[in-house]
Amino acid sequence: MVRLQALAVILGILCVPLLAADDEALDPAGLNPSARCNQCHLEIYSMWKRSMHGGSSTDPIFETSYLRAYAEAGEKARNFCFRCHAPGVFLVKGKQAGELFRAEGIPCDYCHSVVSVDLQKRDQPFTVKLDGIKRGPLGDAESPAHEVARSPLHETAEFCAGCHEYTNGLGVPIFSTYTEWKGSPQAAEGKTCQNCHMPLTPGATVRPGLGSDRRSINLHDISGGHSRDQVVKAAKVRIIKVRRENASTAAVEVEVANVGSGHSIPTGLPTRKIVLEVILFADNHEIRRFERQYQKRLLDDNGNVIVLDHRTLLNAHKVLDDNRLMAGERRIERFSGSVPGKGRLRVEAKLTYVYQPEIILRQQMSIEMTSDTYTP
Repeated sequence: MVRLQALAVILGILCVPLLAADDEALDPAGLNPSARCNQCHLEIYSMWKRSMHGGSSTDPIFETSYLRAYAEAGEKARNFCFRCHAPGVFLVKGKQAGELFRAEGIPCDYCHSVVSVDLQKRDQPFTVKLDGIKRGPLGDAESPAHEVARSPLHETAEFCAGCHEYTNGLGVPIFSTYTEWKGSPQAAEGKTCQNCHMPLTPGATVRPGLGSDRRSINLHDISGGHSRDQVVKAAKVRIIKVRRENASTAAVEVEVANVGSGHSIPTGLPTRKIVLEVILFADNHEIRRFERQYQKRLLDDNGNVIVLDHRTLLNAHKVLDDNRLMAGERRIERFSGSVPGKGRLRVEAKLTYVYQPEIILRQQMSIEMTSDTYTP
């Protein structure tokens, strides 16, 4: 019980909302809390606040995985996990400031202070310059609060690759989203990550009255695998053929296709997978069920398939197999099985995105200790 209470206290501290309103002026030589950006960039800040980037260090899935990783690897896990999930903690001094940027996830000022990305520097590919200049895709913007500089880097896939591409010290590709994109039809057409994950949307760059007449902004929700809308448009399934091979056997052909994603699906953590389920009916009675799974599977140094998120990063020794659907790929899956000699055949097929992360939940433990009853 003491351990449960301690864990609840730890989680409570980690999840404290530290981002109160901040009306202080921007610090040109330091990393600024995102609440200061809200003073001018209301709509963009609101998008970021509800995004997975804004909650990258307080999301319950990350919290659980991080606590497990820290229990197994200590400070190594902190340095590794926070590099992408709370990068601001490495740019500030003092415990209070560290706690603030621990809760911020990926702050606005961090991304808009990046000046270069070097993927050869596996432990820290980003170079950040805190010089008061805010960098982004706009070349003609002006601000009374800070300097502005156009950054072509912010329009490239390389900018995202610093966190969404990772090969460990053994040469095992854990995340390969950037590499997958490089071989995609979208990359050949000149489309980058930002085209799909940060498209232009109606909105104001700054609050009314601050001088800008821009009426479109890049979407800062930056939605991906946690977004139903992004997931459902990525793939299609189509039944091509159902036929009897002989009196007792039927054959089914199904096409699965990656039609809407500029990288393999699923991408990111290797613990995610897509499941194809094909059901064969005869006269509306289910008689056969087939399944295919699409996933990259990693092995630890004992030859076991890794099934926990944090261990894909800490313990991956080699890739066992990878049959995910590449960008633009169409694949024919064939099944056959015994069927009754008579009856009208019908087939249903569906694709399901499956991810089973661990989440620590607070639960009540109740034990009745004693009781008494009095009846006069």
